[in-house]
Amino acid sequence: MSTATDVAQFAPQICEGLTDCRCRIAPWVCAQRLWDRHLTALDRTRLGDDAWAAYKRLGTAGMWSKLRGVTPYRAVVDVANKLDLLSDSDREWLLREIGEDVDAEEAKLTAIANGDLVVVETPREAYWNGNEIEIDWNRHSAKWDFFWELVRRAKAGRPVDSFAFSDDTHRDFVTKQKSRLCKLSNFPVELVSQIEPVSRGTQRLMIPRERIHVFELDGVESLREWLP
Repeated sequence: MSTATDVAQFAPQICEGLTDCRCRIAPWVCAQRLWDRHLTALDRTRLGDDAWAAYKRLGTAGMWSKLRGVTPYRAVVDVANKLDLLSDSDREWLLREIGEDVDAEEAKLTAIANGDLVVVETPREAYWNGNEIEIDWNRHSAKWDFFWELVRRAKAGRPVDSFAFSDDTHRDFVTKQKSRLCKLSNFPVELVSQIEPVSRGTQRLMIPRERIHVFELDGVESLREWLP
């Protein structure tokens, strides 16, 4: 994806989207941000432990393509999304249009491996820092309902309050459910500290949106990643 003609095979609006992403992530400052915030120590070693040399040799998207084994087009879209230069919904649209649809199971495993917060609607599962949160969510159904809504709202960049559950829910419901959730023995301490009050009866999960992945049931058996 080195010239403007590379994207000519796609529809005009797709060409425009890909070209815009490529231009946005091209500067060194973006490569450095990708290196510092989104690559693991092993990733950096594979690239020679020299950010500038890797950037000069491969470019920003090229580094991602080499590490993840994805096409240059996919790399451009993924990196732009990682750097908050492309929304989740636009990422999904571009990948679909260039024939790089995200497989939900693959996306789930990748997010878990990256240590992100992952919640799955059915069967009820949650992962953090690469490990499953080993709680019997079916037994703690009310706490799961609260956690699920808390995570979904955080993915959308919003807090959760009592109106997320029903109009007649008591104002202090969210605060009480947070307390009950955080007291579960296997609930990660790191997550407890990330749930902060916004106002009375309102709580927000402070994890960055790009580190949150919500997978909901799509049809009878298949999953899809939910995007706000």
